[in-house]
Amino acid sequence: MKEEEIEKTEIEGLFFQKNLYTCSPDEKYSHVIASDGPGISDMVTHSNQFSYQHYGIHIAQVDRLTFFGDRTQKIIGHFVDCRKDSPTLHKKVVLEYYPDPKKMLYIDRGIAHTFDGLENVLTRDEPIWYLSTGNIHYNMANDVVNVDRNESIENFPILEVNKYPIPKQAYEYALKVQQHNMKDLQEFPHRFQIQLDGEMRYVNLKPKKRSEV
Repeated sequence: MKEEEIEKTEIEGLFFQKNLYTCSPDEKYSHVIASDGPGISDMVTHSNQFSYQHYGIHIAQVDRLTFFGDRTQKIIGHFVDCRKDSPTLHKKVVLEYYPDPKKMLYIDRGIAHTFDGLENVLTRDEPIWYLSTGNIHYNMANDVVNVDRNESIENFPILEVNKYPIPKQAYEYALKVQQHNMKDLQEFPHRFQIQLDGEMRYVNLKPKKRSEV
């Protein structure tokens, strides 16, 4: 994918690349075509009051994000490299850009990310998934590790990401696991690292149901 990079950043594995698309002569309408890969697309809408309170870090998933919306609306992305043995470990990068169907944002595994300015924006994600054997940081039911947006950079986690691309059959199985875990799920649980009994462990936090309060 190196040859597809059109805008690089100071973090390896964080860049913009071209989308496959067609456009009407007056540029009012665009038809964005699916990218190379497994053919999975997640469409996410954001309300006019949407905001992120945390960074998210994928252990197994590459995000390939296309942003659709008002082309004059500024989006600000905040990124921190959390990959073990990375030459830019805990490097922070801030990107300012606008919705544009002509390009997608590639975010590799282990790069923490959060955004401002996504109100009323539609995002398309075309993820690429990886697996590994015995990676303690990976949880198939919830691949995201969260970090509070106010956390100091030196306290961000250092994570080992999954390494091996998976076959189509594994995508189908992983999708079934995700769909099973999303039943009756109104808000996705947050997964954090904590120090417990002298060891770094993970906890999942999710809001109580009204009947449990």
